[in-house]
Amino acid sequence: MRPVSQDRLRAALSTDQDSLFQVAWQRALSDPAVPAPATWGLLSSPPGARSDLPGACAAALRDDGAALHHLDSLDAPEALLPDRVLALCTAASAAEGTGLPERVRTQLEAVLGDVQSWLARERPPGARLVVVTRCAVSTGVGEPGPDPVQAAVWGLVRSAQTEHPQALQLIDLDNDPASMALLTRAASSEHPQLAVRAGEVRVPRLVRAVSAAQEGALAPLSVPLPAASGAWRLRSVTKGRLDGMALVPCADGADAECPDRPLAPHEVRVAVRAAGLNFRDVLIALDMYPGDATLGSEAAGVITEVGSAVTGLAPGERVMGVMPDSFGSAVVADSGLIARIPESWSFTDAAAFSIVFLTAHYALTDLAKLQPGETVLVHAGAGGVGMAAVQLARLAGAEVFASAGPGKRGTLRSLGLDDTHIVSSRDLEFEQSIREATGGRGVDVVLNSLSGKFVDASLRLLAAGGRLIELGKTDPRSQEEIAVDHPGVRYRAFELLEAGSERIQEMFTELFAHVAEGALRTLPTTAWDMRRAPEAFSFLSQARHVGKLVLTVPRPIDPEGTVLITGGTGTLGTALARHLAATHGVRHLLLTGRQGPEAAGVDELRASLAEYGATLTVAACDVTDRAALTSVIAGIPSRHPLRAVVHAAGVLDDTVVTSLDAGHLDRVLAPKADGAVTLHDLTRHLDLDAFVLFSSFAGTVGSPGQGNYAAASAFLDAFACRSAAEGTRAASLAWGFWADSSAMTGHLEDTDRARIFRGGLAPLTAQEGLALFDAALATPEAQLVPVRFDTARLADEVTAGTVPRLLERLAGTPRRRGALVPAPGGRDRRGGQGEDALRDRLIRADRDERAGLVMDVVQTQAALVLGHAEQELIGTDRAFKDLGFDSLTAVEFRNRLKAVTGLRLPATLVFDHPSPRALTAHLCAELAALPGGADSDGPQTAAETDDAGITETADIIDTLDAESLIDLAYSDADS
Repeated sequence: MRPVSQDRLRAALSTDQDSLFQVAWQRALSDPAVPAPATWGLLSSPPGARSDLPGACAAALRDDGAALHHLDSLDAPEALLPDRVLALCTAASAAEGTGLPERVRTQLEAVLGDVQSWLARERPPGARLVVVTRCAVSTGVGEPGPDPVQAAVWGLVRSAQTEHPQALQLIDLDNDPASMALLTRAASSEHPQLAVRAGEVRVPRLVRAVSAAQEGALAPLSVPLPAASGAWRLRSVTKGRLDGMALVPCADGADAECPDRPLAPHEVRVAVRAAGLNFRDVLIALDMYPGDATLGSEAAGVITEVGSAVTGLAPGERVMGVMPDSFGSAVVADSGLIARIPESWSFTDAAAFSIVFLTAHYALTDLAKLQPGETVLVHAGAGGVGMAAVQLARLAGAEVFASAGPGKRGTLRSLGLDDTHIVSSRDLEFEQSIREATGGRGVDVVLNSLSGKFVDASLRLLAAGGRLIELGKTDPRSQEEIAVDHPGVRYRAFELLEAGSERIQEMFTELFAHVAEGALRTLPTTAWDMRRAPEAFSFLSQARHVGKLVLTVPRPIDPEGTVLITGGTGTLGTALARHLAATHGVRHLLLTGRQGPEAAGVDELRASLAEYGATLTVAACDVTDRAALTSVIAGIPSRHPLRAVVHAAGVLDDTVVTSLDAGHLDRVLAPKADGAVTLHDLTRHLDLDAFVLFSSFAGTVGSPGQGNYAAASAFLDAFACRSAAEGTRAASLAWGFWADSSAMTGHLEDTDRARIFRGGLAPLTAQEGLALFDAALATPEAQLVPVRFDTARLADEVTAGTVPRLLERLAGTPRRRGALVPAPGGRDRRGGQGEDALRDRLIRADRDERAGLVMDVVQTQAALVLGHAEQELIGTDRAFKDLGFDSLTAVEFRNRLKAVTGLRLPATLVFDHPSPRALTAHLCAELAALPGGADSDGPQTAAETDDAGITETADIIDTLDAESLIDLAYSDADS
């Protein structure tokens, strides 16, 4: 492959710093609220809508004492209409099989009707229509991908807000009851757009992409430029910290760990596309794993080479399985531990399957020998292995009980368990409740991942002849001990690889058959770009996920593959085609457009591309014609398979929101939104290096007269985010205004351009735009905003209050995020003092100054570990437990504080000193006693010692997940 040159990438990244943006959702620190109206209106949902949103909103308003009027429409006499009316976006009713294009139209037409009716009325000052959505936007790390249908509503209403300020408000809710409780307050505020997440009000602000990482906890990693086309690995280079990971080039081929080394006879070389993230990996990164271990244990990818003794597998085949050291661009695997990926599966599906299902299957079938009619208890049933085991045990005809924490019970219900069969993993009540449910008999099999008295209770619960299969091995017992204390009970701990390659191959076959029959479901999976590994590790460590997390592998566009550009014969498409050939080395370009080869400039483009050794194919194809697009893609030669898609097709049909109708919506949605869905459907099974959607800044900020185009653009942005979370190499670029005239902008007159530029926008030259395209592809982000601003004019507009609040931060200095955020082993993120200088300052400060500095350190480091963008969220007196700390985040927090202060601190630090204020007092006392301290009375006192370390062997932890560790932490606390 030919990577982008270092000089070109540096130039692109330089442009990126000025003109590549993201939407960051920040806590609404101030709450400019007006008095809540005494009466509220709630518009009825359309017949057949399936949503709990209307009932929940009504209950929240009544709980706040509001007098609520249910309205069938906005046609009531003015005197009867409340000043604040909520229009709810519920799931649009649709016939079986109706897809996204139909649903987005149904929802948009419903909201458009409400907006137009509201705007047509005489309204008293302050009257507002509040459009309420659910999960239309993604506001932070780990949130599920936004719903493209709900997101399109935001694009439409954003544009309506630019035409009718103060008349409309957008509120997006999650499923947390604490968020619903804030509905009245949110709808009474003066924020035009806001989201409520976990009981916190957030507002959107546009920030530069290079500073976006500084707003959150962990910065993305960069693929090392020398290895952009070679082998690289994810490594934990600073032990004990999740921000201490890096992507590093591999050693030369003579190194045993190098994926480019010569193959042994039974080995295969695999280009990794996705790798499953397991709890073992988090422990390695936090330096809690015994011995030397490498990150990654399972993956999916494409074979590039096979050993001399390998049969039945060949280069080019998609494979999955147990692959140690798989967090990187390539891996060498044992051919006996892998299998072909089922045809309908994505790499993400495959990467999440092997460890959890093989472990559960071997435990239940081979070791427990589970029989139909028997009863089984699966501990940590909402974890990865637990979810697989629940399905397999039910498939075997067993009665299944499962334990889980309070926040994961819904996951077990989705697997078919009722509340009688779901028990708590936080206390020992499960023993009595299961005994009662089984008429006193107990269970035949326990799959265990807990310890201490939880194991004792599980053993007591076993009936005669019962079997306890130990998964976690955090509290191993001997069969001799079990025979004395629990006669007739069999105990077995194991490692998956003891099954042997032959049995593992058999299990793959058996499991695939069950999936094909519909008897097993793959686990819910969320994909993270491997450059976002620190965030993914942090998310897993806090047990915030359901199912499995998977890391996807970034890679450049294969120059020998084909790149498809829709709308490719237009100004932007032809410029991009030249750029891909000249800069990325792409040799096969396929452009589609309505005019096809008859489009102006095609012959000149063909000749220009030939100078770079590239071939051009131009097809007359309307992207809205699914059959024609299918034919075009099917015609791509197999020797140059499709490797990238750039969806640039689109049309404009501008009109103000009060004149917008279904026809206007359809004419714009069809090529933009429908085209994206069709392209995704036709290419999702292919091994794409990039799937890029061209949207518009109008969908991000709103644009007068472009409600339909803004809706389509917001749809694309959300669709890319959702697709990326599913493992697709998807990204949406919300372009600003291009200087070069195109078919879509050629109609603009000087007055139109002047209006655009008055708002602070500046035109992008072709050179700037193409550099931004490169910069965007070099990031792990699925949604970016390449746009150029005239910052001086924007500052004037901000001062005058004539620009959207989304842009307010761009005209001034971003608000101070945190005072003390030193980077590992060096300077802090603002280029200031490093850890050594900060430590010296903490020691030498007087009592009052030290207290303030240490509190700042504690709050900032806590915010970083928990993934908060604002240290103010930590507070001074909230308990660390209530803030979300668990055993793993406590360890990382301790490690960070050790690095900053130089003190020896125990892993139980946040439990011994349970609030920021208490911890600050403790750290100040320790620092004051150090030599050189301003108030030191003598030599250093004995500091608290480090924790003794982990003594379990590697196999003890291999099968643990975050749910299991948290269960273990609770059981230890009670013992």
